[in-house]
Amino acid sequence: MGGLTVSEFLTTLGLSSLKTLLGIATPLTGGGAMVGYVSVAVTQASVAGFSTYALGLVAKEYFANGSSWGNQSPRIVVQRILATLDKDSILARIKEELQEKLDRQRWQPS
Repeated sequence: MGGLTVSEFLTTLGLSSLKTLLGIATPLTGGGAMVGYVSVAVTQASVAGFSTYALGLVAKEYFANGSSWGNQSPRIVVQRILATLDKDSILARIKEELQEKLDRQRWQPS
């Protein structure tokens, strides 16, 4: 489980840094960098959404066993849950929902 935490941290750090650079570059490029900024933001939100979904399933399993991992170790439980997830469909659904929200906000007056 420690590797998952480290990889999430590095992904978040990398995407946040890229978003910062694109945000700084936006005025210099006449708004052209905004397309990249939105793309990175959607990717970062997808990673966070997938991680949250997976963590929710792990918590559900833990509490369903009476706040215990049962006769398995936490690592085995998490690996089993991650192996059963359909990552592509979960990420596609998250990206679709984010895109819908972005499209709605784009057309609403400020």
